Amino acid sequence: MPDLASTTLLYLAPRGGTSGVGDHADDFVAAVTPHLGDIVELRHGPPREDGIGDVLRTRWALRSALAERRDRTVVVHAELSGGSLAGLWAAAGAQASVRTATLHDPPRPVWYPYLTKGLARSRYLVHGAHLPFDRLTARVERRLMRDVEAFALSAEGVEAMAAAGVGASQTVSHLLIPARPVLPPADERPRAVGLFGHVYRGKGFDQLMAIRRALDPGVALRVAGRGTADLPLMPGVEILGEVRGAAEDEFFASVRALLLPYERRYVYGGEVFPASSVLMRALAYRTPSLSTGVGPLSSAARAGATIVVDGDGTTMAAAAADLVDDPARLQAATDDLDAFAATQTIESAIAPYLQAWAR
Repeated sequence: MPDLASTTLLYLAPRGGTSGVGDHADDFVAAVTPHLGDIVELRHGPPREDGIGDVLRTRWALRSALAERRDRTVVVHAELSGGSLAGLWAAAGAQASVRTATLHDPPRPVWYPYLTKGLARSRYLVHGAHLPFDRLTARVERRLMRDVEAFALSAEGVEAMAAAGVGASQTVSHLLIPARPVLPPADERPRAVGLFGHVYRGKGFDQLMAIRRALDPGVALRVAGRGTADLPLMPGVEILGEVRGAAEDEFFASVRALLLPYERRYVYGGEVFPASSVLMRALAYRTPSLSTGVGPLSSAARAGATIVVDGDGTTMAAAAADLVDDPARLQAATDDLDAFAATQTIESAIAPYLQAWAR
């Protein structure tokens, strides 16, 4: 690994516990800390929670930190996702030794760069402020990123960024698999399948009733994650809400397989290629998963990280019913997860960043 003992990292990211990107940021900081001389975390809110004042305060904090370290090698790195305007605008024009960013929803750094807390109160205002200016906004974002070395967490994301001309360079890394307790083998867990993650359009939570109808009545269906507590009650669906710590362990210990009935994601006609943090949770708990073959899930399936099912949630439910009652297939899927996880080490995830910062 490069020697970065005299390097300071100024790190822009959502606060931990507020979003999947914020959770990733916590793990990322822990992984790179031993390799750097100093880290200054400049945390902001998740999409829809920052106002203009919040963005300006984050920008001022970054400029102050840069001014205090004029005699040092300073890296500015931002974790950017669909609506995280603070990281984009705070880092814009920053004069640092190196500037890098991870795009969690490539190819664009931020699809809704004007999504302030006030604007978020109305979907009409959100789209009124973005849709008419989308092409101009895309050009502005490319300009803001022209001196930034851009990272994506999948090969598909890097290809999309390169095609869109986003970033001074485009480099692939991967999500970190979080450390989690060892659970009983999948075939020894309750006869159940689960959906997990943050509720928003395209993640399959709108298919819950169809999945329940298609699923064997003897197989339980459990749902957990941010926003799931707001889902309507459904017969035969156990909704747990957000789970953290021991509650998250208990959720994964209560299902034999996870369902990822994701749809292709588009914003104003442009396809988005996010890596799946939910899949990383499944890997951490060695929980086999069934998924649609969209975006990075296709290459993940080829590497053994998930099992792709052609069709919608109902097709996936039928396939899940077969999987959970087949101990040999569950074990084979778990063996594939072990092999895949061995290639997704902390060192391999952070190495491209350390190399970029050393340059």
